[in-house]
This record gives sequence, structure tokens and C-alpha cells, in this order.
Amino acid sequence: MSIQWKKFITRSLISIIGITFISFGAALSETMAMGLDPFTALNRGVSSLLGVSLGNYQLIVNLLSLTVIFFLKRSLIGWGSVYNMILIGYQIDFFNQLFSQFFQTDNFSLLMRIMITVVAILIFSLGVAIYMDIQLGVSPYDAIAPLIADKTGWRYTPVRIGQDILVVTAAFLLNGPVGISTVITGFFAGPLITMFSDKISKPAIEQLTTTD
Repeated sequence: MSIQWKKFITRSLISIIGITFISFGAALSETMAMGLDPFTALNRGVSSLLGVSLGNYQLIVNLLSLTVIFFLKRSLIGWGSVYNMILIGYQIDFFNQLFSQFFQTDNFSLLMRIMITVVAILIFSLGVAIYMDIQLGVSPYDAIAPLIADKTGWRYTPVRIGQDILVVTAAFLLNGPVGISTVITGFFAGPLITMFSDKISKPAIEQLTTTD
């Protein structure tokens, strides 16, 4: 039993590290005024309109989403889904406050902001790779497309593309932070995530989890 608990704690910590990288990269991109990933951009837009923090709003939205998914296809949900639901919005708020104390972005050139955003996207993609590879459940947003595909028989890829397009459009209409980073993380981050998964995430996770 103690060995199982050790494995669970190790896997949970790895999942939380991945979520923290995601939040760090997202917040850094937003600080550079280059946008957020589609779902967080939408949540930022709505939370700003409602006058509540991103962390509080995203927690409520994710909780409602997970409740629906739990009853429709609970196999998609794991402890990683719970960690994501609770942590990511608050972490983005925390890192935003931290970066605002260190970066005077008004003095940054466009080229510098783009270079920092590239670093932010790389960190974000590494976080996604870690979070996915530990296999403790998907995020609430990522569970929507496979759930729809499973219930309708439609193919996953067009469903996911349609989901992202709708969310980006809604985020734009609601004055969410839509920018270069939104487009890249929403539609083109796949190869980066795959590269980080193959080169860093999977080897590291295998080494950490097989030594338990």
C-alpha cells in the first residue's frame, strides 16, 4: 500500500509541475500582450466582464464542466483533471502579478516581446506534454472534444478544430486576450508538444516513476 501511495504522490507532483509550466507560459505570454490559449482567453474575457478573478471564474467553469463529463464519460477524468481545475487559473493570476513586478513591458520593443512569447510558448508546450504524459486525466476543456466525438460518432480532429474556433471567436467578441499566442497554442502547438513529449517528458517520467 505504501508503494502505491508513493507512486500516486510522485505522479501527482509531476502532473502539478506540468500544470505550473502551463500557467507560467500562459501568464508570461499574457504579460507580453500576446494573448492566452483559447480557453483561458475566453475565461479571462468573461471574468473581466463579471469583475471576478480568473482563478475564481475558471474554478467554477471547470467544476461545472467536470460534473457534466463525470456523468457522461468519467473515464476521461482523473486526479490530474482535479489539479488542473483547482490550480491553473489561480497560478496564472499569481504569475501575472509576479511578472508585472519584474517586467516593464512598455519599454519592450515588439521584437523583444515576440522573443519572450516564443519562450513562453515553449514552456507552455512542455507543460502540456508533461501533463498529458503522466496520464492522470485530461483537463476539462480537453475532455469536451473526445466526449462529443464519442457520443456522436464524429471524428475527433474536426470536432476539436471546431471547438477551438468557436472558443477563440467567443474570446475575441468578449474582449479576451486573443493574440499570436492564442493562435499558436490553439492550433499549431501539436508538433512542439510531441517533440517535448518524445525528447524530455516521457523519458523523465519513465525514469522517475520506475524507480519507486
